[in-house]
Amino acid sequence: MKKILKKNQVIITSLAVLIAVAGYLNFADVDLGFKDQAASTDGSSILEDVDYDLTDETALLDENGADGSLSDVSDQATSTPGEAVLTAASDFAAQAKLSREQIRSQNKADLQAIINNQELGDDQKQEAVSTMVSMADLTEKESAAELLLEAKGFENVIVNLTGETADIVVPEADLSDAKRAQIEDIVKRKTGIAPENIVITPLNESMEDSADETASMSTSVDIDDDTP
Repeated sequence: MKKILKKNQVIITSLAVLIAVAGYLNFADVDLGFKDQAASTDGSSILEDVDYDLTDETALLDENGADGSLSDVSDQATSTPGEAVLTAASDFAAQAKLSREQIRSQNKADLQAIINNQELGDDQKQEAVSTMVSMADLTEKESAAELLLEAKGFENVIVNLTGETADIVVPEADLSDAKRAQIEDIVKRKTGIAPENIVITPLNESMEDSADETASMSTSVDIDDDTP
């Protein structure tokens, strides 16, 4: 009975980690890309709707990764909760960055369609060019900050820039003040964003809390079910 209970706890914990990752994407007020818009002759309305939004990226991440991740949990049921958390953090970073690039590539194609549209005026085309340049600038700054952070030992870091703000996700539950200061300094130097506009979120903190709560609930349910 104890072996079965322990195995159930591990499975539930792994599931909780994945649920926490998906929940973070839905909850975090972080803009990772532009809204997808099909190019049309009404260039002005398209440009008005082009804005940073997490909704499309969240949907894409769920569609591409949710099914595969859940199936992996069954195969890794014998792993420890700590290993599951580390694996989920790594997968989260990779999938989030991939989704971000996919959406931005689509937005770039939409903006290029506006620029190439013979029926649109020069003002609308210039606005599309400016938007594309801004998007490329943000992408370059994000990559530079992520690379330097990883070089300093902060692995699986995600840097998201939206105008004058920066959201940093790090897979560390216990982030000291010294590490926070180091992250802020790197992001400031690479992006030019002021420290007061930099938000740092330790991903593992919320993931581990959710996993512990879910495992505790599972234990209670198993005990009740075995009661004559």
